[in-house]
Amino acid sequence: MPELPEVETIKEDLRELVVGSRVGGAELPYPTLVEQPSPEEFVRRLEGARVVGTRRRAKHLVVDLDSGDALVLQLKIGGQFLLVPPVEEPTTALMLVLRLDGGRGLFLRDETGFTRARLLDADGLEERFADLGPEPLGGEFHDGYLREELGGRRARIKGLLLDQKVVAGVGNIYVDEALFDARIHPTRKANALTEGEWTRLQSAVKENLAAGIEHRGTTFSLYRDVLGRKGHHQDHLKVFVQAGKPCPGGCGGRVVKEKVGGRATFLCPACQPENGPEEEGRLELE
Repeated sequence: MPELPEVETIKEDLRELVVGSRVGGAELPYPTLVEQPSPEEFVRRLEGARVVGTRRRAKHLVVDLDSGDALVLQLKIGGQFLLVPPVEEPTTALMLVLRLDGGRGLFLRDETGFTRARLLDADGLEERFADLGPEPLGGEFHDGYLREELGGRRARIKGLLLDQKVVAGVGNIYVDEALFDARIHPTRKANALTEGEWTRLQSAVKENLAAGIEHRGTTFSLYRDVLGRKGHHQDHLKVFVQAGKPCPGGCGGRVVKEKVGGRATFLCPACQPENGPEEEGRLELE
C-alpha cells in the first residue's frame, strides 16, 4: 500500500511532469471512485482546469487546480496514477482518465478497486485534514515529540505509530523498520519505553522514511510511480517480509513474522526483546 515515501515520489513526479497542463476532458469509468462531490459534478469541475501544483498530506495525494479546487486521491492498496505517454495506455482496472493538453493523459487504475477521490475547495480540504497528526519529516515532528505525545499511553507502540492522528503518513512497512532500528518490540507499551528508546525511535522513523523516498518507494506488487516504474526500497528492507532470514543486526538470530493488532509484523526477537532492555531501563532510572 502506498505510504508516505510512495505518495511523495508520485507527487514529485507530477510536479515535474504535469504542473502547468490543462485538463481537456475527464472520463470516469468507475463512478464509485468519487466520494465528494457527485460523479457528475466531479467531472464537470475537472474539465478545463489547469494543474497549478501538487502536494502530499499524510498518504493523500493532492493536485491543485487553478479553479481553487484540489483533487485529493487516496491510493489505498493498489492505486496507480500513470502519465500516458510515455507509459502505454492501460486498458484494464481504469477508474479515472484525465485528458491533458499536448496529447497526454493521466490514467488512474487500481486492480483492487479501493482507491478513492474527492474534489474539495479550500475549506473542504482543511476539514478533511483537520485530524491528521504532524508530518514526520516536518518541523512539528520535533525532537521529543513522540515521547511527549505518547509517553503516558499504555497502548502498544506499533498501533500508536500507525495512528494517523499521532503521526501522518507512516504505515506498516516503515513502522516495522523503524522499530527494528530502535530495538523496540512492537508490542511494548508506550509508557514503558526509556528515554533512550524514544530518542532512537524518533530518529529511526525519520531516517527510514527518508530512505524510502531516496529509493523512490517500496514495490512488492502493485506500486508504480507516474512513469510506471517500480520503487527500489524493497531491496533495502531489514526486517519487513524478511521472515526466516538472518537478522541484519548480526545478533545470530532470525527475523520472525507475528500478528500485532491484526497486522503482519516483522521483527528480530533477540534485538527487540519483548520485555525491553532491563539494563538500559535500570541505568536511566538511577
